[in-house]
Amino acid sequence: MFRGIRRTIAVAGLLGLPLMGMTPASAQEIELRFGHNIAVGTPTDLGAKRFAELVEERSGGTIRVLTYPGGQLGNEQQMIEGLQIGTLDMAAIAGATYGNVIPEANILGLLYAFRDTEHMQKSMRGEPGRMIADALRERLNIHMIEGAWYYGTRHLTSNRPVETPDDMAGMKLRIVPVPIFEAGWRAVGATPTPVDFKELFTALQTNTVDAQENPLPIIDSVGVPLVNKYLTLTGHVVANEILAMSDDTYNRLTPEQREILVQAARDAGEYRDQLTIESEEALLKKFEDSGMTIITPDKEAFRAKVADVPNTFQRGQLADIYAKIQAVE
Repeated sequence: MFRGIRRTIAVAGLLGLPLMGMTPASAQEIELRFGHNIAVGTPTDLGAKRFAELVEERSGGTIRVLTYPGGQLGNEQQMIEGLQIGTLDMAAIAGATYGNVIPEANILGLLYAFRDTEHMQKSMRGEPGRMIADALRERLNIHMIEGAWYYGTRHLTSNRPVETPDDMAGMKLRIVPVPIFEAGWRAVGATPTPVDFKELFTALQTNTVDAQENPLPIIDSVGVPLVNKYLTLTGHVVANEILAMSDDTYNRLTPEQREILVQAARDAGEYRDQLTIESEEALLKKFEDSGMTIITPDKEAFRAKVADVPNTFQRGQLADIYAKIQAVE
């Protein structure tokens, strides 16, 4: 949109034409395209909509955020590329997905890196989060507006019961295509199998994979309980979403406009987090009532399997940031 305004002004100036409709007020109006990969009606979608409402309200209508849910603007990797090259203004993307492009973000997919939601949010708003934000900006030209939206606690569903890591031997587990997920689940004993999110239900239905792992609202939105009858409350990742903006868009905003976006992201995040927490509580009962078997496993046995991953993954690149996260109280 900005480029379009510039081109209109330039051409009109060259031709000596009046700028029809281009009053100073209208020239300052901004539209931002905001993409995410999650279904309509989920906490991510409702959080994105709340963000858009807050931004429009607080900017006096001069900034409009258009939200595109359900992967309309591409999968998460494609949206990261869009942010890099400036074809996408904003996106809400699972933090661990950035592990494909910056090593530091792999910590967000490390099994049992965070103790709980509060620990994750304090870490992402403290030094570990700043390390990730700096890497995104310096290497990818992507600005992290907010890094601590609570995506949910990830649990395991499967077509056979899982109570200990031994039960996962040879199990084909759908994972997000992120290296740290593969390293962690291989350490547990599973066979990690990357599958695009939009193909998840079909992959489970056709037994292309035996299991998957996701937060409960995502498990529900995809219809996983229809094809996986066992839910194991591994709680292996307290997952976050990162709201990010392209460098091109960021540099066209005034400091005041940036502050509106940052504060709206934080406030919409609180709303989104509460939706997630409430839905997690309700969904456990819903899944049980629908006939799923709910298993409470030995988490310490799982934790022990991945204890050395920070020191071995990519030659120990995560050891420093992992230590900083563990030091957060």
